[in-house]
Amino acid sequence: MIGTCHCGRVAFEIKTPPKRAFTCNCSYCSRRGWRHAYAEPQDFALLRGEDVLSTYRFGAGTTANYFCSRCGIHTHFFSTYRERPHYAYSLACCDALDPGSLEVEAIDGRSF
Repeated sequence: MIGTCHCGRVAFEIKTPPKRAFTCNCSYCSRRGWRHAYAEPQDFALLRGEDVLSTYRFGAGTTANYFCSRCGIHTHFFSTYRERPHYAYSLACCDALDPGSLEVEAIDGRSF
């Protein structure tokens, strides 16, 4: 499955389709209304756009949030939270997927 930002400069590939969607109530995710899925490092590949990605970190700084510096779309993050490297990606960036078709699990990110 391929995901892209709005302008198409950033593209990523997910090798394993998501089984569920997640929402998070942390101050960053809740302000964006971000619905996402997780991927193990071997299942996520950045195909293009590394040169236009901007990064935002907050709190403990264990998560690098990536967004396109041209169109502003937050495409994915990479985290080492709890010493477990993993990616999360925006389901809204994946045209071949209907995010509404997935069961949604809420995460209490404010408690992290």
